[in-house]
Amino acid sequence: MTRYHRIILHAGLHKTGTTSVQENSARHSELLLQHGIVYPVFHFRERKIVNHSDPLAGVFSSRPQAYGMARRQGVEDNPQEAIATFAAQLEEILTQPRGQTLLLSAEMVADFNSADMRQLRNRLEDSCDELRVIVYVRSPESSLASILQQRALAGFAGKPQDLTDVVRNRFERIRGTFHDRLEAHNFHQAIHHPGGLLGHFFELCGLPPEAIEPLSFSYANSRISAEAYYLIKAINLAYPAGGERLHGVKRHYHDMRSLQALPGRTFFIDAGADPELATALAREGQWLEQELGWTFPPPATGGADAPWQLPTLLAVESAVSKLDDARLRHCATLALREEAAVLAADHAATATLLQFVAARLETLGECPPARALEGLGADYFKFAALQMERASPELAYYLMSLAGELRPDAPFIGERIRHYRDKLDGS
Repeated sequence: MTRYHRIILHAGLHKTGTTSVQENSARHSELLLQHGIVYPVFHFRERKIVNHSDPLAGVFSSRPQAYGMARRQGVEDNPQEAIATFAAQLEEILTQPRGQTLLLSAEMVADFNSADMRQLRNRLEDSCDELRVIVYVRSPESSLASILQQRALAGFAGKPQDLTDVVRNRFERIRGTFHDRLEAHNFHQAIHHPGGLLGHFFELCGLPPEAIEPLSFSYANSRISAEAYYLIKAINLAYPAGGERLHGVKRHYHDMRSLQALPGRTFFIDAGADPELATALAREGQWLEQELGWTFPPPATGGADAPWQLPTLLAVESAVSKLDDARLRHCATLALREEAAVLAADHAATATLLQFVAARLETLGECPPARALEGLGADYFKFAALQMERASPELAYYLMSLAGELRPDAPFIGERIRHYRDKLDGS
């Protein structure tokens, strides 16, 4: 066999589960091969590369530094090293088929300029009888929420207003070159496939349902909570990645890992906080719906959930304390105090606990927790507990217990603690 019957190029779009598609395609490559589908793994400097974005960017880019390949592969001083390696491996993949179908997955293709994209198309078509280009399209509002979280975890505090029309622009670029080969699918419908997004994708590639059903899939890049995003954004504004010369704090790719795991509300784009942004996203969504012929789900909202609920409050001190740099911890502590001030009027008990956590973090390693409690005062916790006893007996019990640590002989506080405990035991 000197040529593929079919080449499938999965070209994203970004933030539509591409990492999960790539990792699971490599993980189940033997099964895919049993059905005639080749999913190649590239290698560079003893690393396995299952995301084909950098190999394709290296081979088909007209500028070696374009699309970030050299930076991600650590060859900014000598990009030709990676380019030559990827070119040799791709040539072998294209000229020595091991199956009827070649599957490539590279979301970065959506950022190629038209000349680079055309060169890619020509080379792939030279190696097959049929070229299919698959993209998943996600609503602009949902995509932006995911992009903001990814940028936050990478150390950047991007402005949402700078990221509008990104879905439309990427779709138009792909369509401009691959219009007669393009298969666009609704991301929001695909995730409801019996096998989820990955089941939907594998079925598109030609796997029968009975082969997909027993598979176990792993998913990457899970969302962070709204509370985690708030703290990470505050840190990034003060100490952005790449700004070590200015602020003196060396940022690392995974330095927000402890905050990433913080439980809380689902992060969403708050239309009420920025009407102009909401209008821009709605306009972009309407254009895509008209072009694609489908309807996106309505924008997510915060719902009725109050911010900083008990599971978050119980976990936030530990999450912040695990930040490696004391300056990052201090920045997060200030953000907690600012949030407490905002919530004080409508969520007094929550504000009380945030102040308490901030006080503990400020005295971390300097004095026992009792001093942090004393700084706030027993009455602070007592009155907060009384405000919460109907809405949340569990939170009221926790708050009153803090008051009891400061004033263990107070009859009223002791009585309320017993009352809350009995109520919780009964339920």
